[in-house]
Amino acid sequence: MLLSERTPADEGASRWLVVAMLFLFMLINYADRAILGLAAEPIMRDLALDARSFGLVGSAFFLCFSVSALAAGFLINRLPSRGVLFWFAVAWSAAQAPMAAGGGFAALLVSRMALGAGEGPAYPAALHCAYKLFPDAQRTLPTAIVTQGSAMGIVLAGPILSWIILAFGWRAAFAALCAAGLAWAAAWLAIGGGLSERAVRDGRATTRDDAGREAAPADRPLAYRRLIFNPTVMGLWAAMFASAWTLSLLIVWFPAFLRSALEAREAHVGLLSAIPWLGGALVVLAVGWVSQRMLLRRGSSRQARGILPCGLGLCGAACLAAAGFAETAAAQFALVCFGLVLPNAIVAPAQAAMAEIAPDSQRAAVLSIGNAVAGLAGVVAPYASGLAIAAAATPAQGFSDAFLLCAGAVAAGNALGLWLIHPARETTRLRETTPGPHSGDAGA
Repeated sequence: MLLSERTPADEGASRWLVVAMLFLFMLINYADRAILGLAAEPIMRDLALDARSFGLVGSAFFLCFSVSALAAGFLINRLPSRGVLFWFAVAWSAAQAPMAAGGGFAALLVSRMALGAGEGPAYPAALHCAYKLFPDAQRTLPTAIVTQGSAMGIVLAGPILSWIILAFGWRAAFAALCAAGLAWAAAWLAIGGGLSERAVRDGRATTRDDAGREAAPADRPLAYRRLIFNPTVMGLWAAMFASAWTLSLLIVWFPAFLRSALEAREAHVGLLSAIPWLGGALVVLAVGWVSQRMLLRRGSSRQARGILPCGLGLCGAACLAAAGFAETAAAQFALVCFGLVLPNAIVAPAQAAMAEIAPDSQRAAVLSIGNAVAGLAGVVAPYASGLAIAAAATPAQGFSDAFLLCAGAVAAGNALGLWLIHPARETTRLRETTPGPHSGDAGA
């Protein structure tokens, strides 16, 4: 059937199938990241690494992640989503191959840097693809679904990878991830690449609102300096930075916390590691659904995309600060899980808010810059946490210090977000002061 002959129902089914493929894309993305934490102890043992060296590997991943996200964002605006997403998946698979083949510390460092470079622009590229198919008021829920591929990468892949590590060794887990990435790339070409083809490939298909009307065309471009230094965008990035700090701890250090501080059995680490990710999935989906319902019922985007998620983030900071005072392992585990999960309430609303502010032609770049800024937390957090853990008298005290440091970052980021995020106000202000189409201001 030609795209011009498709009915609104056909387009609706196709765009949600694209969302499903993007969900799987993010699932593999986060499974690739999680392997480092899940295999932390055997990797450190076999490669003779201490906490500082292992933390350096985690930080190197996020450094390349941020640089790549910043550099690639402007290109994603101009390239077809079909090819971009395919090559990202291929790159992730190639990055896992050296460790599957027997590499040492140098290979681990380089492969994680390569993986970071391949994954940095991936999330913005996936959302940019999805946003071509949905108008603004309908974007928060698709964002939450795509984002939750990350949580499912731990909830589903975590126990599987842990079993592979125990049964066949940690290098076999890297080989499994290499194969999974290649399988998704093949499926995307065969299935996802043909869905709503003009929308996914060229970004020119129209979307419809709830009444069946075509959505409004894209706005004129704005100067990037006005987008980047916009108070709302900066507030979103501050809260996203806080969220990324908690995510980097979940990826790099949480399994080690279970083993060393809580003395969990090795067979239980994979399942226990999945709990905060499953909780995060529920939080992000619930916040995404509530936020979208608020907007569809004509609530303000400040409430739906600022106050709601940042308020939850501040609750998370309080839980992390209290974790060090818990009297039992179960209470500490619960507080740490809540503390690392609640700040991620900002993830879906922040992406939708940036897409609300940025013109369509600049959306991928703004999303990618935001991803790069948030990724800087991953550069700092694993290494800083490793220093805190190594300096403490006991593993339990070291992890308490690391979580207290995280609490400070989360509180600061969400307090700034609560103060600065006003998406609708800033969108109106930017559009009212946008120069004419021939001014050349967009390139500034």
